[in-house]
Amino acid sequence: MNITFQGTNLDLNDDLRAFVEEKLNDAFKAFGSIKTDPIRVAVELERTTRHHRKDDTLYRAEANVSVPGRLIRAEETSDDLYQAIVAMKETLTREIRQWRERHLDQRRNGGRAAKEMLRRLEE
Repeated sequence: MNITFQGTNLDLNDDLRAFVEEKLNDAFKAFGSIKTDPIRVAVELERTTRHHRKDDTLYRAEANVSVPGRLIRAEETSDDLYQAIVAMKETLTREIRQWRERHLDQRRNGGRAAKEMLRRLEE
């Protein structure tokens, strides 16, 4: 897994990187037994300000995961950076599960089509 980090208006320290990597590993458990080499992940963490309320800050966590044939994307915002990362992980897990089910269905349909073709040839 190749992870690239980008921080906008905040400092990316080692503890923050370790936290994000831990949450991404939790999300990647949703891949199950599907082999998805190589996985490229781009993570962006950002501190923004709310437009009219300059004293409040809003944090955004975004992850883009490149798997064969698709880009899986998750983005969440929160008042706390760690809450935004956890919410992004939950969204990413859900998107990975949906991709996995579609991927497995396509493989199963291919097997069904091959069996049907063999049945027709045997007749």
